[in-house]
Amino acid sequence: MIEESLGNIIRNERAADALPMRMVVAVIAIGALLLLLSTAVSSLLENEEIYAAKAVISEIEAHAEQMSSRGAGSNITLDIDIPSNTKIVMGSIPGNENIWPSDARNYYMDINGNQIIGESAASYSNATLNGCAVLYPGHRIFTMESVRDQNGKIFIILWDKSQL
Repeated sequence: MIEESLGNIIRNERAADALPMRMVVAVIAIGALLLLLSTAVSSLLENEEIYAAKAVISEIEAHAEQMSSRGAGSNITLDIDIPSNTKIVMGSIPGNENIWPSDARNYYMDINGNQIIGESAASYSNATLNGCAVLYPGHRIFTMESVRDQNGKIFIILWDKSQL
């Protein structure tokens, strides 16, 4: 009986005919899994960039809030790493960089074209006290200084010492 069944299997070629179709289905399934895996990895990397950028903002914010409450004359130097594909603008919201100082208490992060906006307790400016401060990717050394403008408002100026 076993020999008869084995003989039927050997003579029956339906399994061999279906093999190419099964291979195609397997390749499509593996391709779909690879696509899902690459999407997940991409999302994970993007979340890591957002987390790193928020950590930079948090560090700047912690110092700026204290400096602003103490008044003019405080300064501090920060050694920070801004993630690649990330631009941080302190003192503005997207598209309104030219109306500074009305948005000086705002900031935004541009990460791969996605923008995250926040509000600060301090007002920010660039080193010349005439616009927002833009922080570009890479390892940077920033000086933060609290100054009073001609109207008596306290600004935290940010300037990049690593470019000097």
